[in-house]
Amino acid sequence: MNIYPRVKFLKLINPHIELIFNSCTTFFKVNPIVLIIMSSLFWSCGDKDVNIEASEKEFNVYFGDLHNHNSVGYAKGSLQRSFDIAQSHLDFYALTPHSQWHDMPKMEGNKHQHWENGFKKTADQWKDVQDVVKEYNNPRSFVTFSGFEWHSSYYGDYCLISKEDGLPLNIFSDVESLQKYARGIGALIVPHHPGYLQDRRGANFNYLDTEVSPVLEIYSEHGNAESVDGSFPYIRHSMGGRSYKNTLQYALALGHRIGVVASTDNHLGYPGAYGEGLAAIMAEDLTRESIFNAIKKRRTYAVSGDRIALDFRLNGHYMGEQIPFSSERSITVEASGWDKIDRIEILRNNHVIKRQFPVDNLVEPSSWDKPILLRIELGWGPWKDLDLARICDWEAKVQITDGRLEDVYPCFQSGPFSETKRNRITDKTQDGFNLKTYTSRKQAFMENPTNAVVLRISGNAKTKVTLTLQEPVEMTVSRFLGELIEDNAVFFTGEFPAESFVFHPVVFSDNYSSKFEFIDIASSDNNMSWYYVRIIQTNGQMAWSSPIWVEGL
Repeated sequence: MNIYPRVKFLKLINPHIELIFNSCTTFFKVNPIVLIIMSSLFWSCGDKDVNIEASEKEFNVYFGDLHNHNSVGYAKGSLQRSFDIAQSHLDFYALTPHSQWHDMPKMEGNKHQHWENGFKKTADQWKDVQDVVKEYNNPRSFVTFSGFEWHSSYYGDYCLISKEDGLPLNIFSDVESLQKYARGIGALIVPHHPGYLQDRRGANFNYLDTEVSPVLEIYSEHGNAESVDGSFPYIRHSMGGRSYKNTLQYALALGHRIGVVASTDNHLGYPGAYGEGLAAIMAEDLTRESIFNAIKKRRTYAVSGDRIALDFRLNGHYMGEQIPFSSERSITVEASGWDKIDRIEILRNNHVIKRQFPVDNLVEPSSWDKPILLRIELGWGPWKDLDLARICDWEAKVQITDGRLEDVYPCFQSGPFSETKRNRITDKTQDGFNLKTYTSRKQAFMENPTNAVVLRISGNAKTKVTLTLQEPVEMTVSRFLGELIEDNAVFFTGEFPAESFVFHPVVFSDNYSSKFEFIDIASSDNNMSWYYVRIIQTNGQMAWSSPIWVEGL
């Protein structure tokens, strides 16, 4: 079982929120944790006083996948495999088998039968799905949800998610019927890959009902639907590129109060596949009820791959909230990434009003006082033109000398597909861990034939990291952290075109974390405004907060 960090954010709330960051103890499996403690306060906000009730609730940040597929439907991989993988590195998981497409077009070469056959498999195996969902649900350890995917060319695609066992598989011919059903059973329906053109399975915001669809899946293996011109364009599917009127920013401009999540939509049966999107949920505890309540309140954010810890507040309010007018808006942001953070952006009404650049912070001798990050990446190997497609099995032991391993973070992608192989971090202690993984150029997401782990280490320039390979070859390499301040280290497992691995340069907390406050003054028109945060790491991985809305006068 892997160990992930527990990060404590203590909020001492006064007229200008001061954020105090402390690193806490590590514990098994639960990912970066935001522990939020609020005290009583009375805000004076411009022309209007807002009394904010005292709260002593604690919220943890849980990471999971709310949209994923396997061979139940028209994807790959067994039921057991999907849940085994999800349980190994996620906090929650919803398998969403393909179930129906009420307005599916007839396709050339009768290719529509691919979908029809998948829908039949879902119906035939539905009882098995419900049994496995119930079997794996383990409150406060690993939470599962029942669900299914509903296709629609006209209305856009949705995933229905239920917190109850024994979900029936019903058929719906329009979105109003789906919404009515979801309300009746207390389920949620999440629009996904919204960025496609409406009528081509993109979101139809004319029918958006935020009562049952409080969040929008803005990122997945399809790409990024925050805006029409942002990173991660839609290029991998047949529905075309992004449409401006189907983006998050357009929906917000229409006045929709909708939060954000990401999830993989992975078709290789690999929940939580690295780089394909994860949902981050700020909940009281790891139970179905708590996760559901948090989603309804939009206490959510989206990450593309690296599990960036993000705490964004406006006048002391959480992301997802709608608050009364105030002329002075105290915005606080605290973030911790898995690589250098290039920039943190605060957006108001879809326009950037503040940028912070942690990557530019200078590293001082005192920077060693806080843990550093070291990414070890493995893979590469023969490129496609050599016609040497193969899977490389990796088995290694990583040891830390004159330092302490605090955490190990997984960056395991979905390809290549294998029913039996697993990516695992085991035997983790403060002195090291064991790693088993496998890589290939075949089915590599975004043509990236690598997997990686990120080490969080307390140490100094003389701390040594040693990697001993048993597979694919026997070899041992070492580097002192001081050697990796600006340099990296590349190692090959044999002669060209053999696989290789890399020790990346160390990343100091000055560059992978940030906390700051920004004061925004309301414009003279006093209309409703919305704010959200966008984070971009130097390795391209991103995070997006749900908005906070400030009412007009």
